[in-house]
This record gives sequence, structure tokens and C-alpha cells, in this order.
Amino acid sequence: MISVSNIERFAIHDGPGIRTTVFLKGCMLHCPWCANPETWSVQPVLMHDERKCVHCRLCEKQCPHKAISFQPAFHVDASRCQACGTCVKTCDPGALEISGKWMETEEILREIAKDKKYYEISKGGITLSGGEPLFQFEESFKLIRRIHEEGYHLALETTGNYPLEKLQEVEPYVDLFLMDCKHLDAKELYKVTGGNLDQIMENFSYLSKRCPQKVIVRVPVIWDFNQDQIEKIIEWAANSHFLEIDLLPYHSLGKNKWENLQKKYAYQQYPLMDKKDLMPYVAFGKKKGILVQIGG
Repeated sequence: MISVSNIERFAIHDGPGIRTTVFLKGCMLHCPWCANPETWSVQPVLMHDERKCVHCRLCEKQCPHKAISFQPAFHVDASRCQACGTCVKTCDPGALEISGKWMETEEILREIAKDKKYYEISKGGITLSGGEPLFQFEESFKLIRRIHEEGYHLALETTGNYPLEKLQEVEPYVDLFLMDCKHLDAKELYKVTGGNLDQIMENFSYLSKRCPQKVIVRVPVIWDFNQDQIEKIIEWAANSHFLEIDLLPYHSLGKNKWENLQKKYAYQQYPLMDKKDLMPYVAFGKKKGILVQIGG
């Protein structure tokens, strides 16, 4: 069984063609701009949307674990909540949902197969994302091999933050790595995200030597974090023989999820980043011999 946050059909931004993106739960990082904070934990989690809540308090009365209270705002005691879904069933406005579901590999494959014709027509396929899709390694590796056996094009949207041995095991089964490079300073990366730069660079080095054509380097461009790193990262990627790097301008699409998890969103005061501001890097990449895309 593997913990799945969401299965998104007809995705067009996570690899070539029309794709199905399977979001797996669990992540070793804690990026404060994360668009999917509900995937950090492998376990299912309760999410509450205050915009839909009418404060009828039926959820509080029906919760068998006494995990919900209003103080006066909605509050869930994570140490008590079992994500059993009783409160969700009682919530007529739809303010509550459980994010996360344990699924069998073959169950996921049946969902994937529904759009097989679209993959064939568009030269698309399947993308495993997260969280970190290799966090639940034993089960995700099983899923990766089965997707490969079924002949689907497989992309892995990954942090690269794990021991090299894991990457070496999955690499033969993966057609495209969408791999993050967030920062080139180990202390800063660890301080802000918890990331291990040595592991990430070791994995990039392995791919650079073995199959650079299978890698798109992805850089989330974040206010006051890595704007001064972009040229350095582009130059490093070009020197590593990678062919493409995608700059992903900061957005706040995950803000509501943070609030629904009763977490403080650290980038509340920051505006969306304009793609036009990143366009000069396209020319810089051309000089260095690497394709730079804005978005991806």
C-alpha cells in the first residue's frame, strides 16, 4: 500500500504531452513556499476550509476522538485526530476533507489506464510527484517498475534529496527526471528547507554522467531566497551537460492549503513573480549553451 495525496488527470505541466500526475505523500524537506504542504506527512491529514465553514460545530460533536474544538476558530488536535473521516461526513458545507488515501499499486494503475489513449495521441504519460515520490521508497519503486512494465512514459518530479543508491535503483525505469536545484549554498539550503546539498549534488552528478538527456533541472525562484543564485545555477547546469533548465517563478497557489492545515504561510506578504522579470536568463542560458524555459 502507498499513501497518495491526489491523482490529477489531464496534466500538461509535468512533462511532455497529456499526463496523469500521481502525488505521493511524504517529504523530507519543509520548504516554506511549498504548494503541497499536505503531502509532507505520509499519513492522511484533516484539512479545514474556513471560507466554507458555517460554524455549526457538528464536526466537534461527532468527532469520536474529541480532536476538534472551536476556540473560537476551528482547531484540530493533531495528536488526537485519526483522520477517520467522521467529521467530513457530517459537514454539509464541505469545509472538511481528508487529504491522503492508502492505495494498492494495481488500483493506481487502473486509474492511470483510463486515459491511455490520450497519452498515446499526445506522446504523454505518467508523472510521479509529491511530496517526494521516493519517500515511500519500497512501495514507490514497485509502482515505478509496474508503470514501466505497462509501457508508459514516466517522469519523476523529485527533490533529489536521498541517498544515491535509491536513484541508481529507479533510474533505468524513469524516462525523465524533473529535478529541483533550489540553492547552491549548503548552509542556506539546509536552514530554509532542511535539504542536504551533498546528496542532491551527488545525484545530479550521477545523472550528468549517465543520462543528462533525461534530466530537466527545475529551479523554483523564490523571493529573498535564491534570486542571487540563478546565474550560478544555470552555469552549473550547463557545465554538467544538462540540456534544459526550467525557472519556476514564485506563486502563492499553496497558500490556502497552509491555512486549511492551520499552518502559517511565511510568504503571505510577497507578490506573485512576473515571468517577464526572468526573461533575461533565457539569453544568459543561450550564452552558456543550455535552454532556459520560464515555467514548466
